[in-house]
Amino acid sequence: MTEYRYSATDSSGGSKDGTIKSQSLQAARDALIAIGLTPIEIFEAPQDVLQSQPAPNPVPPSTPQPQSPAVYFPLLETLRLYAGWLLAWYCLVYAVGSYQFTRELPMHVPYAESLFLSPLVLSFTFGAYLFLLLSGVYKSHKGKRNAWILLILGVAIFLLYRSAVSY
Repeated sequence: MTEYRYSATDSSGGSKDGTIKSQSLQAARDALIAIGLTPIEIFEAPQDVLQSQPAPNPVPPSTPQPQSPAVYFPLLETLRLYAGWLLAWYCLVYAVGSYQFTRELPMHVPYAESLFLSPLVLSFTFGAYLFLLLSGVYKSHKGKRNAWILLILGVAIFLLYRSAVSY
């Protein structure tokens, strides 16, 4: 079982912090709800923190802890992962395409050449890079106002770029 640290509120609105042992993050969340707490934040506790600051387990041993087969990650992190892989793929296409365009390769890769010269692929590459850049800035300065500012800034930069690219 993994030990999770949590911040939660009880039915009277009081704040509670502690640790809970559970099979998964979702099972820990469900166990806190089962004992009447509303989870605010739950994360896996590092072992060195647990040894230096022991906290009592708020869940009585008789409370059944539900099993959860899947743990879902936040949407922003998933989109950042896919955008990173897409950007890595485009960099590979640009590396092969530019090498093939400037020097003669022992083989001909028409797919890489056509993608290398495509303004649409260039737009997708810039969009993925811009998304990774602005979402990284958002992660360091969270807040609704900052999110809206970054969204408007990102769309404006992308539209400015698209208006400058000719087909």
